[in-house]
Amino acid sequence: MLCTRAVARLAGSVASKTWVTQSPIRQTPLILGAFDQSCRLCSSTGVVDSPNKTKPGPGAAPGAAEGGGGGILKRVLTKVGFTPNTKARLKVSSHLLYESVADKINYVVFFRDFNLPNTFNSWFLVTELHVWLLLMRSMAEGSETGEDGRFLRNCIVEAMWGDVNTRAKKLGAHNPSRTRQQIETLSEQFQAALIAYDEGIMSDDRVLASALWRRFFEMNCEDYAQIERLVKYVRQQAAMLDSLPRDQFIIKPKVAWLDLDKCKV
Repeated sequence: MLCTRAVARLAGSVASKTWVTQSPIRQTPLILGAFDQSCRLCSSTGVVDSPNKTKPGPGAAPGAAEGGGGGILKRVLTKVGFTPNTKARLKVSSHLLYESVADKINYVVFFRDFNLPNTFNSWFLVTELHVWLLLMRSMAEGSETGEDGRFLRNCIVEAMWGDVNTRAKKLGAHNPSRTRQQIETLSEQFQAALIAYDEGIMSDDRVLASALWRRFFEMNCEDYAQIERLVKYVRQQAAMLDSLPRDQFIIKPKVAWLDLDKCKV
């Protein structure tokens, strides 16, 4: 399932919580000012048995004393909210999923192989692409209100903007007003990118290549081999995420991103 326009609206609202209201949509070739600076990325509890607890008979199965709920420890964890499907657990999973992008993607390789400047804007373009892949996979867990996929998707977006705001404040500490404007621009472009990438992944490679050329390369790439390589990379990553079972994505995230160096045309 796709990252619908709902997540685009959410992205705008989350980004604007820290900054001011968004201005009309505009397209900028590169984030200016502070965002053109070097991004510097390379850079016990004991449990006492109840006195009224009934002991199992001689022929009882192991664990019968704890009841049919899977053991007293499991019941205690359920009581305090650590069951796999709780909102708290999903929120933790969303941050782990986002961290798999921010901490494990080799940004230097992307900058080198796709001729991107080492700036905050380039970092965001790479992050945005991988976050979109996570959002797309999240929607496979359910998009309706109250379902795990929708909640997880929203939490991933919130985690991303929290990181973006933190990094942007460090770069634009001396000009907070300009930093706010640049965050608004990123929010608007992120919303448009989600829709363009969704259309591309559901279409043939020409449509996906067009979306990547407009957004990721910012219409500034004449090397068709680079675009073709990125299309292949996106398709492979999407297939990898789609193959992950629920437990390895939404319960205990284990996302092993494919190495860009191994993706050749």
